[in-house]
Amino acid sequence: MAKFEVKNDEITITKELNDIDSFVIKTTEIIKKYTEYVIVSGYVAIFFGRSRVSEDVDIFIKELPLEKFKEMYSDFVKNGFEWIIEDPLELYNEYLKKGTPIGVWEKGAPLLRLDMKFPKELSQHGLFNSKIKVELNNRILWMADIESTIAYKEEIAKSDKDIKDSQHLRLVFNNLDETK
Repeated sequence: MAKFEVKNDEITITKELNDIDSFVIKTTEIIKKYTEYVIVSGYVAIFFGRSRVSEDVDIFIKELPLEKFKEMYSDFVKNGFEWIIEDPLELYNEYLKKGTPIGVWEKGAPLLRLDMKFPKELSQHGLFNSKIKVELNNRILWMADIESTIAYKEEIAKSDKDIKDSQHLRLVFNNLDETK
């Protein structure tokens, strides 16, 4: 099992991309043109070698104005993606602004979905300050720091799947800051 270490809030990794990695790269390449993001939850463990299936990737995006969101929405559509609702105004006002995640997936492949939402809680906003830069095959991904991911999975989510995710992260990471 590979061991990882976060140095200066950064990890560099080279690996063969699987379907979920490729999907995450495609979607974050679009998002980063419009706002900041941080990948959270299960995909963080999966990315670092946890063997389990996931149908969604959870991500927080920094709040952006409606007009910018409409541009991002159109960019996704132009690049072959579909949304849970085809009305960007409704997605923005009735979902994002109210703290409900919105899903987007590649046309014809809804089993792999990106669920994005605006952060609402102070701890969610804080993820943007403590995120780690992951350089994957010369591409940049922004992920929640490992300690926050473990804390969320052990103290809030607490399902069997989440506990196993946190155990995996504890195994593959050196020098975790237990005070976090």
